Amino acid sequence: MALPSTGAQHYTLLLLPGLLSEIERLGLRKVIARSSLTAADISGLYFEAKTITRLLPDDLDAIDADLWPDLVECARILAMLVREVTREDLARTKRQAINQFLPRARHQVRDEVRRQLGEGNVDFRLAGMTRPPTGDAQAEETCIEAIRLERQRRYQTMMGLDTEFLGSHQAAIVEEARAYVSRQMDDPPEDFGALDLLIHLGDVLRVLLKAEQEGVTDEGTAPPGHISIGNVVMGIGNLLYADELGLRGARVPREATQEACV
Repeated sequence: MALPSTGAQHYTLLLLPGLLSEIERLGLRKVIARSSLTAADISGLYFEAKTITRLLPDDLDAIDADLWPDLVECARILAMLVREVTREDLARTKRQAINQFLPRARHQVRDEVRRQLGEGNVDFRLAGMTRPPTGDAQAEETCIEAIRLERQRRYQTMMGLDTEFLGSHQAAIVEEARAYVSRQMDDPPEDFGALDLLIHLGDVLRVLLKAEQEGVTDEGTAPPGHISIGNVVMGIGNLLYADELGLRGARVPREATQEACV
């Protein structure tokens, strides 16, 4: 396995303790009960990962390059364990998020349609989204379209993010995200999904950082109270590095657990 990129290394060092904390929150027994791996495999992996994570230095240069394949494999298996337990919760959360955002999304789309009408032009696909919903697919499409309409407005905000108050790993991830977004805006991709979501997360991070620095929260734009700076940065990191690290839905053979984190 090739050495992960610098940003992916920063993300892995944040991800491992986060995954262990999530397993603790879910409960090791529940993880074992829902997993395709054996109780002995999961318990051994969990406690080995906990020990190694506690001993890992914070400086990337101080970590032996030969250790990275094992760290990435460990993160991949832990992520798979968490995903097996939380799959139903994630689907429900996505549905709730769409329902909460949909009214504002439709309002934003209507505003864009009115603006286009005022200029003597209209996108009929957008206009169709302002009608009463006809199903989940239309609802999700409307939400995505509203995010796209805000892309340019939020892009400049993300470029001006101050990372001074972030930890070193967090700041490195955000800086890579800004560089990625800048490249994508200069050479637009066919699929804007990841770009739109990164810009949206950058805007959420801006609000959270402002609230922390100034102790003032704008009730009209504040994210829900359960969303933290750490959550947002990890979401950004997942978008940037999940594919590189093999974290996106891969199944893990049982024998892999015998080598990971050792």
